[in-house]
Amino acid sequence: LLVVFIMALIPSISKYNRSTRLSLESPYLAAYISTMATGGVSPYISFERLAKAPEYLFKEIKKEAIKFFINVKALGKDPLTAIEESAKNVPNRQYKELMLGYAATLKTGGDVVHYLNKQTEIMFKDRISEVRAIAERVGMLMEAYLAVTVVLALSIYTVFIINQVLAQAMLPVMSGAEFFLFTYVVMPLISALFIYVADMLQPKYPTSDYRPYYVYFAVSLPLTIILAFFFTAPYFITPVPSFLLPYKNFIDSLVKSMGLAAGFETGVSLSLAMIIGLLPSWIVTEYYMAEYRGIEFGIARFLRDLVETRKTGLSPEKCIINLSEREYGRFSKHLKLIAKKLGWGRPLRSIYDDFAKKVKSWLARITMFLLVESIEVGGGTPETLESLANFAEMIELVEKEKKRMLKPLIIIPYVGAIVTTLVVIILIVFLNHIMHIAGMSVAVISLTRTFLPPIVLNSYIMGLTAGKIATERVYGGFFHSILLVLTTLLTIWMSPIFSSLIGGIV
Repeated sequence: LLVVFIMALIPSISKYNRSTRLSLESPYLAAYISTMATGGVSPYISFERLAKAPEYLFKEIKKEAIKFFINVKALGKDPLTAIEESAKNVPNRQYKELMLGYAATLKTGGDVVHYLNKQTEIMFKDRISEVRAIAERVGMLMEAYLAVTVVLALSIYTVFIINQVLAQAMLPVMSGAEFFLFTYVVMPLISALFIYVADMLQPKYPTSDYRPYYVYFAVSLPLTIILAFFFTAPYFITPVPSFLLPYKNFIDSLVKSMGLAAGFETGVSLSLAMIIGLLPSWIVTEYYMAEYRGIEFGIARFLRDLVETRKTGLSPEKCIINLSEREYGRFSKHLKLIAKKLGWGRPLRSIYDDFAKKVKSWLARITMFLLVESIEVGGGTPETLESLANFAEMIELVEKEKKRMLKPLIIIPYVGAIVTTLVVIILIVFLNHIMHIAGMSVAVISLTRTFLPPIVLNSYIMGLTAGKIATERVYGGFFHSILLVLTTLLTIWMSPIFSSLIGGIV
């Protein structure tokens, strides 16, 4: 019955996913059609050109463009009729309004260019409102994640710590396998579930850059596992093998230099292994993300300068060559190469294909695609380029608004990591004092070595989840994983101060 229920939901899920992708692509489709219309190209000609456009630009829109192309060229339908049929069969409100409104404006003899420009502005404003709504939903998701991971983890840790204390009094105890199952299986699965939910809520661009993941799985993950084994194994294997002794001595000296007592070795060593292991992935990710931001920022400034230069009467190609001498950040090297290829006489379409192969940012690709199309088909008139520059600035505004709304959410996991670490350590010390008053003792060293590693692992995974929620990419969490593990390590370092306060009260 469960299989039948899931299979019955598949069409609804597919329809929702398609509608979500169309919501992302529709404003850029409107910008494309408006830019082309400003240059004198009708929307149905633009639709025909989209049928031949690369799939990485408009994944869903291209499907509709191909259907439109077949209906007009193969089946002989009227272009307006084909556009109306396409709008009626697509499960997306924005796309329907854009296409049906264009058809109605054309039938009534209205100003099509004005309608398309106005509709594009409305769609981008709706996009900003949608970003705000998504940020609110993501904020609720982050709060729910903190409640589940921190509150649930603290509850379970408390139960198992008390369980271990009862074991010292020879009372019935719970199995250690249950603790392992919860901390090393259930908690990571809960984080994976929240990553999946965040992926469902957030808009996804048609293309993704997987290069940071290649570095993570090829370098960082194996390095982390190897370092974690050599650093932590000496404290769980008795007797300690000779090849692990140098690593044990190193961790012992490090823990002693931090002023920590015995038992903290596993938490410190695992934190060190994870921080070192993530450094290569973080460096590569920061390089690529800085490149994306720099190129997108440079293109917006370049388009504005291109508009002003084009008003002097120079051809679009000559304007690009002249502007290549100016500085546009990380986009400058690509602009200089484009200018050289224009000087060699290469066509714009071929130059764009080379640019798209080197630049993985979808926003940069779509903006340059609009520029190439406006020059090749629309002639690159000042009005067309002005419209394109306005749309590029709108796109930049949407991205800035999205980042501004999501940025404050990042502080939540850090609070959770600090609270979890402090509560567990203080609880162990507190119960040790209670048992000491009763004339008994607790294996504090064993408890600390057992409970600190899953806390560090949880901080590591919380960083990846926070990165996905805040940046829409899991690799955006590499930096937050490093900071969260470092925060956990610093909390471990400072925990004796709070533990002594609790001990003094007891």
